[in-house]
Amino acid sequence: MAESDFGNPEAFFARHGGVPKNPVLIRETLAVLRDPACSAADLVHVLEKEPAISSKVLRAANSVFYGTPRAITSLKAAIVRLGNHNISRIALSASLSATGGAHWGGFWRHSISVGLLARHIGQFTGAYTKQEEEELFSMGLLHDLGAMIELDSGEFKRIEETLKLGTMTLSEAENMVFGFDHGRLGRMVAEQWNFPGDLVDAIACHHQPETSKDFYKKSIVIHLADLVCHGFHLVSIPGEAAPPTQESYLQEFNLPIEQLILFGEWLQGQKDEIDAFGDLMGDAS
Repeated sequence: MAESDFGNPEAFFARHGGVPKNPVLIRETLAVLRDPACSAADLVHVLEKEPAISSKVLRAANSVFYGTPRAITSLKAAIVRLGNHNISRIALSASLSATGGAHWGGFWRHSISVGLLARHIGQFTGAYTKQEEEELFSMGLLHDLGAMIELDSGEFKRIEETLKLGTMTLSEAENMVFGFDHGRLGRMVAEQWNFPGDLVDAIACHHQPETSKDFYKKSIVIHLADLVCHGFHLVSIPGEAAPPTQESYLQEFNLPIEQLILFGEWLQGQKDEIDAFGDLMGDAS
């Protein structure tokens, strides 16, 4: 990392942000994920633009977790088997992380855990429509966009070494090493890619929901889902401490603190899906 990059997420991204190859494709896939009227034909049209992503979708459709005895060889058949939302989450994640490895497996286990739990919390509160619940899922899936870019930058070992110095959050370690954290970096990138406002705030404000002006309550849902994942050891980076929280976040939805434990127990019941997704996204092939 160049000395001039310290405290400058724009310079950092200009130097290290080349892995997400097609922001237009990312936006198109995200739009499909958030559109309840999307058809199999719409998805095929998006996925055909990237053979590497299509290949990962087909491997998912034929995996032990999703598969049946009959092999799937076409995108349309894969969509029928997995469904629009499963396909879109795989395609969106694959379009963002081009490399595999142990770090990516852990990263995506955490990310899908936050997405699944954010949707579940939305359902539990009864405060959101079905479509908004799916939007909460995509917000949870992408909440660590900034960390994703850092992870693929070649600079992340410095964060890991810093975390070993003592108990600290990921944001604290990032500010020590980079002069900014993943929320600030993620906001800059999400705005550059013209993401929807609620998604931008989920990425930027999930550690401090009160900094979201227009999407405070949605940011709280992502924060609580992230917090529970930390409490149940579903984290991206070993050694990172849970983000600080406030009782007022729970009060926004009239949730007792004990409910967080119940949310965690629900999440543990999704282990097979979480592991299957992490294995798929951690596979470099």
